[in-house]
Amino acid sequence: MLTVYSQPLGIAIVLLLGLAGGRLARIIKMPMVVGYLIMGVLLSPSILHIIPNQLNNELEVVRVLGLGMIALMIGSELEIKKMKDVARAVFTITIVQIAGAFVFVFLAMYYLVKLPLPISLLLGALATATAPAATVAVIKEYKAKGPLTRTLLGVVALDDAACIILFGIVIAIVAMIFSGEAITFQTMLEPFKEVFFSGLLGVITGLLLVFSLRLSQNRQQSLVILLAFTLLNSGAAYLFDLSPLLVNMVTGFVAVNIYEDSAVFQYLEDVELPIFIMFFTLTGATLHLEALWNNWVPAAVSLVARGVGKVGGAFLGARLSGAEKTVQKYLGYAMFSKAGVTVGLLMIIQQRFPEIAVAMTAIVLAEITVCELIGPMGTRYALIASGEARQQK
Repeated sequence: MLTVYSQPLGIAIVLLLGLAGGRLARIIKMPMVVGYLIMGVLLSPSILHIIPNQLNNELEVVRVLGLGMIALMIGSELEIKKMKDVARAVFTITIVQIAGAFVFVFLAMYYLVKLPLPISLLLGALATATAPAATVAVIKEYKAKGPLTRTLLGVVALDDAACIILFGIVIAIVAMIFSGEAITFQTMLEPFKEVFFSGLLGVITGLLLVFSLRLSQNRQQSLVILLAFTLLNSGAAYLFDLSPLLVNMVTGFVAVNIYEDSAVFQYLEDVELPIFIMFFTLTGATLHLEALWNNWVPAAVSLVARGVGKVGGAFLGARLSGAEKTVQKYLGYAMFSKAGVTVGLLMIIQQRFPEIAVAMTAIVLAEITVCELIGPMGTRYALIASGEARQQK
């Protein structure tokens, strides 16, 4: 089978076959993003080996731009005047579902799978993350609007910040277990610092974005500015070891609540289809079927436990906050996706704890492979069952 190393040829293949995969997915009533991901898996080293890891790494800027755009879009949906009625539900659901995912996965891995305490704790922490990319793609594809959609976007936005904080606390505990040293105030402060400085950078670039948009003369110039700030945020975040997701979300949030024309963010729709196709198809090409095959038992236990924690936590949080019935019944099903933040946190584990990194990496990659494929289906189900999907064909 032909392996492609040329970037122009690789981009052409990814765009054309990714689009074909998305169209086929729609024919069988699946979200197009699932088609992109499956096509990526087919092109990956795991099956046809058409898109090798080398080429995928060379096209990293596409994934950075795609994830940054999605984060910016999430932030731009969080207009204060529109979110007032769901703010309490968003906060409560975020906390409860994160606690649910962590507790259920930790208990399952420690008591059922019999994994060591440090690995079980870290797997529990990683289970709390919800990848926003596929969720936003499905929302846009089905043109969903309503209280469930608004609440979901808010929870996804807060979820990453809460996950980073929890992970930082857990990693400090695991470090104490390995070293025998006591947890210090400084180590506990680290995750809060990342969230704080990511938010601060997002506020600064959000204000600069508003200033730049006011100087724009037309739609095309505004689009260029939005894309430039997306990459600026991501690049600066990586430079300073911050979260590109949080930076872009905060930028979108600040800009949409200050700038006079909130519809400016819809200009991203002019370029989102090719970016989304490449982003998800390349993401699919990084999924590891070997890891899934070799670690299906612990991965399956973790996935079930995480699903119970997410769905049950979202239901309980929505119930406690008095959210609408549709939010209580369906929100949890839209939170299965797991990728971006999880991979970043996994890299930290690989650097800090190489002695357990191999076992953890195999299990987590197996989980991600499944979650990225079933996550969009869960979101589709939630949007259609709640009656908020405007386009179901």
